[in-house]
Amino acid sequence: MHTTISDGLLSPEEAAAVYKKAGYDFISFTDHWAQSEAKTTVDGLLMLSGCEWDTGDMINYPVYHIVGVGMEKPVSLKKTPSLPPQSIIDAINSAGGAAILAHPAWSVTDLAASMRLRGLSGAEVYNTVSGLPWNGQRADSSHYFDLWATGGKKINCMAADDSHFYNGEQTRSFIMVKASERSQYAIKSSILKGDFYASQGPRFDSVTVKDGQVKVACSPVEHIVFYSNTVWCSDRVAAGKTGTASYQIKPTDKYVRIELTDTNGNRAWCSPTIVQEGK
Repeated sequence: MHTTISDGLLSPEEAAAVYKKAGYDFISFTDHWAQSEAKTTVDGLLMLSGCEWDTGDMINYPVYHIVGVGMEKPVSLKKTPSLPPQSIIDAINSAGGAAILAHPAWSVTDLAASMRLRGLSGAEVYNTVSGLPWNGQRADSSHYFDLWATGGKKINCMAADDSHFYNGEQTRSFIMVKASERSQYAIKSSILKGDFYASQGPRFDSVTVKDGQVKVACSPVEHIVFYSNTVWCSDRVAAGKTGTASYQIKPTDKYVRIELTDTNGNRAWCSPTIVQEGK
């Protein structure tokens, strides 16, 4: 989220209170070019260190916004349109953080160039403020994950609000992390390992890959969709207020990615699983 430290409309204290009231366990202030510190508030809300660095000018250099969370020391970068995105990612990793490619659809990220990026811990499959009424309909970046995985690049799915205005985009999207405790070290370690999923409410209970099948158990939802590079198959979608589904891995599948949608239109995203010949 963003605060009055950069271009957000709430102070850090006000923004933290909004997310604490909504039941969030941890947040990160990712103000532009202003790195926040890790701390725990008196009411137990964990704040991961964070920052959003950007590069590009939309004419001569492509736009990239890279979010860093969990840095253990200051990141030193010079703000310039020609700053390579890989340099931002490397600096975040060198500081002990997790580097996240922000809103690739909103940024109109070049697919071929993004395939060459190394060291990302994830990318935003959805960021609330990039949708209506705050922006055009570029909040959903899920198509990128399908193209990346088809090309052999696995990137984990993150979801965030990217809150700026706090007039409806706040407390809508999050990641659910499997961590041993609520600490920056434990949560960041799980993020780096990919032990999380992205959601707006629906919950994944389990995802298993065994004997050529992908099986999912989840909270009751209206649709469970198994995305892959195979363009047609009859078991792609399970519909009708279900909490379980299975998908037979096809000989043509390079990956499988699962998306849930509940009766209110809220979604959850599981990161792609790379599969080969049913394994």
